[in-house]
Amino acid sequence: MHKWTDEERDIVRLEYNGTNKKSLLIADKLSYISGDKITLYAVKGQAAKMGIMQDKSPDWTDKEIEILTGMITSYSPLFIARQLHRSVNAVVVKSKRLRLSRRARDGWFTKREVCEIMGVDHHKIQGYIDRGDLKATHHSEVEPQQNGSARWHIKQEDLIEFISINIGDFQGRNVDLTMIAWLLSGKV
Repeated sequence: MHKWTDEERDIVRLEYNGTNKKSLLIADKLSYISGDKITLYAVKGQAAKMGIMQDKSPDWTDKEIEILTGMITSYSPLFIARQLHRSVNAVVVKSKRLRLSRRARDGWFTKREVCEIMGVDHHKIQGYIDRGDLKATHHSEVEPQQNGSARWHIKQEDLIEFISINIGDFQGRNVDLTMIAWLLSGKV
């Protein structure tokens, strides 16, 4: 365990600005000076103990809230975060605090939502998409990556057709029967 010196604390006090990039540079510098391995998290922890942690992100402007409200039902939090130059977590937390539902949109679902409705993991639904059994398009015009982090846009009518044809493939206590009934009856 590294024992912090006053000289090292002075370096943190003078150079720390709250960013991971700068914290990593400080960690590298202190590792070189002390001969111990000092991590980014050690620097951030020391800054917290010293009371010099940076404040949270800037407050949301009315314009940003307007953009968030307009985009939340049509785009992924990742896409919105990039547009607003905020973190994905900031977008999700702010939308929850404003009580904005990401599901309140007309006529389409994400792959994750379909997984929750059908009570299966994403690999099973991805298999249906890959085979063409479940029609899906790229969400927010973002091409899917090979690592499985694709964002899919599944139209309600395509999901209803899929359920009607493949309902026998889904059994068990995790199936959302209420949502399936609403979908098939047209109440969603």
